[in-house]
Amino acid sequence: MMTTHFPGSRISIVLDADGVRRFATEARQTQPTRILAVVERSAFTRDATGQKHGYVPFSSSIMSHGHLAQRSQRGLHFDFAVTLCDSIHRPVITLTGTCGSGELDVAILDVIAEFTGSSRIACSGAIDILISNRDGLGHQELASNPVFCLNPAWLFGLNMELANHVNTQALAATRQAYQSRSSVIAYTDGSLPHHGQDRGAGAMVTMQGHWASQVTPKRFSRSPLMAETTGALLALRHTPVDSDLIIFSDCKALVKSVNDAVSGLQGQRGAHDIAIDVAMARRRGGTRAIWVRGHNGNCFNEAADRMAVLMARHFNAGINPEQTYSLMQKIVAEELSELALAV
Repeated sequence: MMTTHFPGSRISIVLDADGVRRFATEARQTQPTRILAVVERSAFTRDATGQKHGYVPFSSSIMSHGHLAQRSQRGLHFDFAVTLCDSIHRPVITLTGTCGSGELDVAILDVIAEFTGSSRIACSGAIDILISNRDGLGHQELASNPVFCLNPAWLFGLNMELANHVNTQALAATRQAYQSRSSVIAYTDGSLPHHGQDRGAGAMVTMQGHWASQVTPKRFSRSPLMAETTGALLALRHTPVDSDLIIFSDCKALVKSVNDAVSGLQGQRGAHDIAIDVAMARRRGGTRAIWVRGHNGNCFNEAADRMAVLMARHFNAGINPEQTYSLMQKIVAEELSELALAV
């Protein structure tokens, strides 16, 4: 744990009758003072070598389109900073740490308890916590802990700008260590059934833990390349516009189409080329495609292949989408279970 003190601030701790250590200040009232903790977090994953990779949240639109998608928290870790404030909401000290996904609530309690000298915080009303949700991961890891009050009524009008600025500074060094590795790396694939008018499907899975699958658009003709393009379109459309994107595909024609679009090469443009052009028009980050040999033991490529096949089969058979979604989750868990991404 690292502590950072701020000049001009004073803090003292007293042990209350209920066994909880709380702030003591001149403004302390008869009612025990609650601790205000402002949390800033920075998510990351680790690869098989243990190196950090910055977590890049996909756009919220990934959940609002007509395809199955998930923003998985498998394998996420957090660098976090907890700024404790005094009774008049001035930031006093920032505590920092690292934890695994699903452990954020325990980690916050641990750093506060260590600082205050209490083995645990026993009173369910002792802490009011504000946590940034800019990464869109929600507050699920905090929901089961009664110590935390995410939206205390008395916070109306509280200006948290200074506290958030302090948190950002506290995490600057750790973020910089892997910010350059924050590109989205997506593996895509497609599947086209051999039967009559059945629709094809595409899928993607990223090293950041996202996945999505969708049937081919109706305007696409029946060809394997259109199914492959559908998978690439998922990655192009849902990667944040400012993030770099690397698409790995086992389809050389798709790889050429994406790279030609990046290079601005003109020529005879098919429907798949036009769709890629439209998807890339909104992007500001760099984009490139790389060919990878299919069915060669790459777990991300295998996961994308299995999801595309499943999506096409289930859609054309009219199977309940909830069942399809459940099986998609199992595919991701099975294919990526051997990676160091698992918590």
